[in-house]
Amino acid sequence: MSDMTSKRGNFSTETMCPFRKLILSTPPVSLEERARRERGAERLKEAFSSIPFYARRAEKDPDYWNKLYASAINTYWKRP
Repeated sequence: MSDMTSKRGNFSTETMCPFRKLILSTPPVSLEERARRERGAERLKEAFSSIPFYARRAEKDPDYWNKLYASAINTYWKRP
């Protein structure tokens, strides 16, 4: 067995990057949270789908509006 194989799987939280720690410590998403995210993605779709930049991206990626919502763009965007 090589040294690389023997070390694989022995991860310590002390050596993990902070982002990976966050992912591993995040609890599963509840049904209410999932529904809230779907509504948020739908609001973004309604607001931005008429803008060619966003429309082209949404054409290429069917999950684009969900990803855009998760990026927290709505934190900076205020409805008119």
